[in-house]
Amino acid sequence: MRSNGATLGVVLDSTTVPAEVSVDGERLSVIGYVWEPTTELVGLDSAGAVWSYSPDRRSRTPMNSSVDALRRFLDLFGEFFATTDGPPPATYTAEQMAEKLAAFRRGEIKPPVARPDNRAARIGQLRKTLTAIDEPAIKAGWWSLILEQVDDGIL
Repeated sequence: MRSNGATLGVVLDSTTVPAEVSVDGERLSVIGYVWEPTTELVGLDSAGAVWSYSPDRRSRTPMNSSVDALRRFLDLFGEFFATTDGPPPATYTAEQMAEKLAAFRRGEIKPPVARPDNRAARIGQLRKTLTAIDEPAIKAGWWSLILEQVDDGIL
């Protein structure tokens, strides 16, 4: 799911967010945000681990063990969302659609035979690759929620 070129809404841009936040007595260097800079920030702790931080709840959730791992996760999800199991969407004019409907009604066009869904296999491969990159991250709160939504077909 990409919006404005940002996979899962994650924008790595420190120019539109505060430089630092303090959470649970630890400073996080803010490196970006999720969807908008006022609701969820992305920050680094002193060890280089990446966290999601909610200013409203004043709480943080682990994301990845490093910025490199986060970037790799985002790239993989971007590829996952860009790959579809069906044909690309088509755009028709009203006239073209009316012609296709008429041909369908005359029996000249048959509905395509359903292909097996490859999504489950793609999700399995995605999980395997993510685990190899940063296993603790897929068990952590932020990514576990994303993966649950992918499994459920929400994303």
